[in-house]
Amino acid sequence: MGKADLSSAYQNNKTICLPISQEKHDAIVNDSKKFRKWIDDCYAQFSELFPSEIANGYRMKDLYFSQKLSILTRRIEISGVAYTIRPSFAMPYMTAMVHDVEKVLFLRKFKWGQMGSQMGSGLPLTHMV
Repeated sequence: MGKADLSSAYQNNKTICLPISQEKHDAIVNDSKKFRKWIDDCYAQFSELFPSEIANGYRMKDLYFSQKLSILTRRIEISGVAYTIRPSFAMPYMTAMVHDVEKVLFLRKFKWGQMGSQMGSGLPLTHMV
């Protein structure tokens, strides 16, 4: 069996996740000047979230509409490589909104068998569903 080419998959999934509220994101995503200013502000405050090549500059690339989440995202190009700017209220790969899954993700840190007894039934939580 051949080995999977993980390097090409990695190269095709360049994402930068930046902190922003959904309301602010919706207000600036369609305006490239406001969006660029926000990216510049984020870079000034959180430079560790960006690739080092951004010091040489970047260009606004395009808009992308996530049909699953019904939100627009933008891409930027840094040294010839496109990066999706993912807002922090969206989960990786645009699978869900954070507010929709935050409680489920919190519960994952507990052992399921203990959860059932804590909820009063004495049965594992999987039997309660």
